[in-house]
Amino acid sequence: MEDIIRLDRVSIFRDQLSFLIPRDWVEGESEEDYYLYHAANTDSGWLRVSLLTRELAKETPADRLHRLHLKWRSEDEDHVFIEERTNNVIRVREKDTEQDGELLCLYYWYVANLVEPNLVQEAIFYFTVLRARIHNPQTLDMIKIVGELVTQAQFSRANLVN
Repeated sequence: MEDIIRLDRVSIFRDQLSFLIPRDWVEGESEEDYYLYHAANTDSGWLRVSLLTRELAKETPADRLHRLHLKWRSEDEDHVFIEERTNNVIRVREKDTEQDGELLCLYYWYVANLVEPNLVQEAIFYFTVLRARIHNPQTLDMIKIVGELVTQAQFSRANLVN
């Protein structure tokens, strides 16, 4: 029988970005420019989130988003698609790295969309996993779940400070 994962919606960056995370995750220590989430008492599976907001003067937000989509598609090593329910433009990447002697695998989801009338917002989700655990079935399931959740992120102008 499959475990049911209960989810909670988090709204961050003054409610400009919201997405779902597993209910049992906690918010870690974060800096001003990013938020951090993870399962309690874990040493692997950390989700970091940052947000870029671009106000556009010379091109429309739709043109900018289209240009961003084309740019991402031109980079062969990435998987790029449009999420059907939200129309988010998604870029997925994976990278092996090392930090403080630990071998890590980083999973990236770049999620962009327009916010009327003149903004393009891009959320960058980084999920860090110990490389020794990337073939663990629970880890593979969590990578898949995180990817499904973050690609459906919602953007808003709410509380945008100029």
